[in-house]
Amino acid sequence: MQTAERRETEKERGIYPNLKLRMYTTGMRQNRLAKLLGIDEAYLSRIVNGVRAPRRQTRQEIAMVLGCDAEWLFKRATIGGGSNLTGWNTELGNKVLAED
Repeated sequence: MQTAERRETEKERGIYPNLKLRMYTTGMRQNRLAKLLGIDEAYLSRIVNGVRAPRRQTRQEIAMVLGCDAEWLFKRATIGGGSNLTGWNTELGNKVLAED
């Protein structure tokens, strides 16, 4: 049986919208980025999808390959449970995306 704390954590996942945006705008696919970084594709996928938080050095390496600032690239946003995207908030409290 799951604890209430664990269920709450599963409902609110952290994501990196700027990472996904930068990968999209540069045309960098996850498998190519993982190969350039010398890391496992599954590990990179967990980072991109907000399941894992990368170490500082990994953040710097990803930012260097993508040609941007690591702090911007890994600005975290959270999303609550449910299937729609309404309610994404960055750590600054800005609304990032809203769909119905």
